[in-house]
Amino acid sequence: MDAVRSTIVARVAELGLSLSELSLKVGKNHAYFQQFIKRGVPHRLPEDVRGRAAEILGLDERVLKDVPTGRYVAFLRDALVEPPTPPRPVAWIPVYGQAVGGKDGEFVLKGNQVSEVLAPPNLLHVPDAYAVYVVGDSMEPRYFAGETVFVNPRLPISRGAFVVAQISKAQETDPRAYLKRFLSQDAKRLRLEQYNPKKILEFQMSAVVAIHRIIMSSETR
Repeated sequence: MDAVRSTIVARVAELGLSLSELSLKVGKNHAYFQQFIKRGVPHRLPEDVRGRAAEILGLDERVLKDVPTGRYVAFLRDALVEPPTPPRPVAWIPVYGQAVGGKDGEFVLKGNQVSEVLAPPNLLHVPDAYAVYVVGDSMEPRYFAGETVFVNPRLPISRGAFVVAQISKAQETDPRAYLKRFLSQDAKRLRLEQYNPKKILEFQMSAVVAIHRIIMSSETR
């Protein structure tokens, strides 16, 4: 990875952005910066994209130019900006979601990866971490449609935690997922809270596939 791409990856991690969010903020499709980083397309950032990205990332625009590696440190000094710190470890995690949720905001979790994002620092070393695009308005005002929530499947669940619960359905191959607030569970049933409209959802424990804890969400939708 060259200096320009390393700088972008390090900076979005520091700011808690995803490459998809950065792409949309500069007026491109959500995969623009992912392709730039991972596939080298485009080879160099166009001037308009470079200027807008530099503004969003709080960088001198010249840092995002394609500069010969041997001159990079001297170039940064001449540009009156500090060389970037070495990139943090990078991990990509899948994002699941769908355009329209079903009853109570349910959605299919498996087999519908719609994107991938850079993992936040606290998920870098969690191999089965994932993110979910919120569908529907069933958890407003806590979570809004289109928001990204990050999930750590390895954390314990406690009362009041926000979770993604996977529930098997008769005659369906893939479980349905619900983004809700955890209330309780016992040997017979799982109880989750929904905000909009306010209600309690109950599921037989025999149908519960997994309950995974949400650790954070993006603020940009």
